[in-house]
Amino acid sequence: MSGQPFRIEMPEYPVVRVLFIALGVFIIGITIYELGRGVWPLNVTSPFFLFLILGACTVGGPTILGGLFGWSATWDVTPGLITISLRNPFQRKVVRLKPPDVLGLQVVERESSEGENTWFVQLTTSTERFQTYDLSTRKAAEDLLGQVNRAFCKT
Repeated sequence: MSGQPFRIEMPEYPVVRVLFIALGVFIIGITIYELGRGVWPLNVTSPFFLFLILGACTVGGPTILGGLFGWSATWDVTPGLITISLRNPFQRKVVRLKPPDVLGLQVVERESSEGENTWFVQLTTSTERFQTYDLSTRKAAEDLLGQVNRAFCKT
């Protein structure tokens, strides 16, 4: 119903976290296992294989960190207040925003190199940006933005 308080949830499921961590460990582990023989004992091809291993670490490391420290978010939108609760396994953070704190609420298009583009609602403050989940159409994102505006700006 328009103008009513509502909640937007963007959960990060524990199974997804575990999969990201396992994938990152696998990427690094299999690369070291398979290519480590090209690095040690030292030989003329060692720098090449070391470069490949370090490349795998630049993929696997952030994947592990994303699984460990990625935020799940919940927006509670009420008249005159947006409360954004951020959580990961190690930390919780709550941001309370009143109308003067919000510099902008807008629909943003996320371009995709594979498949259709998606849209999301972005809330901008003087120091941070918060995003909702991706929506498949611009109209759906605009509808969500309208719902946020109606609930937040209702007096």
